[in-house]
Amino acid sequence: MKVLILGATGKMGGGMAKALVGGPHELYAVTRDPTSAKAEALKSNGVIVFQGDFNDRESLDRALAVGIDSVFFTIFPDLQGGDSDLKQAQNIIAAVQAAGVKQLIYGSLIYPGTEEGFKAIYDTLEPTNWVKLYFDRKLELDQLVRDSGVQYWTIIRPPTFIQNHVLPESIAFIYPDLVTKHQFKSTWDHNVPQWYADGAEAGKFAAAAANDPEGLHQKEVKFGVEALTAQQLVDKLSKASGKPITLYQWPEIELKEALATNPFHITCDIVSKMGFDPEIGNAEKYGVELTPISEWLENNKTGTWLGA
Repeated sequence: MKVLILGATGKMGGGMAKALVGGPHELYAVTRDPTSAKAEALKSNGVIVFQGDFNDRESLDRALAVGIDSVFFTIFPDLQGGDSDLKQAQNIIAAVQAAGVKQLIYGSLIYPGTEEGFKAIYDTLEPTNWVKLYFDRKLELDQLVRDSGVQYWTIIRPPTFIQNHVLPESIAFIYPDLVTKHQFKSTWDHNVPQWYADGAEAGKFAAAAANDPEGLHQKEVKFGVEALTAQQLVDKLSKASGKPITLYQWPEIELKEALATNPFHITCDIVSKMGFDPEIGNAEKYGVELTPISEWLENNKTGTWLGA
């Protein structure tokens, strides 16, 4: 089978490629820069790399013209309130349909809490609320995959990536006080656990779908390796870094201001109110082994604040 990985230099796509290299499939990838270090690493493992862009339909058609059987994609959300993510998904699906691709695998996200808990909070949000608009778009993209008309489709729903708390490109934006003050500052309810996993290992589930299109057809795969409260996460970060990380306790006035002005803190507060689903941690049913969070932290210190 010929498998095309869109976004193969990202976490999920890269993880899928790693899981499939050396197997029976012919692997192809599309990336904006085929000369990047990550693209060169793919080539060295036998992956055929095309230059392309999700906004460039012709580049997608060229990649698909080799007779692709299965396509994986995930799309970064448009955080500016536009519809670039929707247009990209429509572009990909139209190209897939035109090429007669049999399988579509989409990397989406877990909807927080149980179905009932998510809906209870979601329904209370104003139509213009940023969080509601975000989930509206995600729900729309999920439905595009279900309605794509391909023979087989699978949606992968990863939890929070532990990379968000470690890698420089995310830590500077999301948790800068971890580096500067050794404080974990989050408006997520400290008593509500959330699921974590290595983002790259989400690709293992995409690989499982490519290996078994019929068995995972119409499956919406939710998973997590560990459910951690804020304090449990802080304890693991402290041990891995050798630094006394503290869980920030918000003064009331500062918290009120954060929940009125900061989109990230607003989002964490709303999403944590959607609750916790204990049934998500089920990787073993898909034959996938995931790396425990403490082990991942120990193995990924180089070049991050953990090893500074």
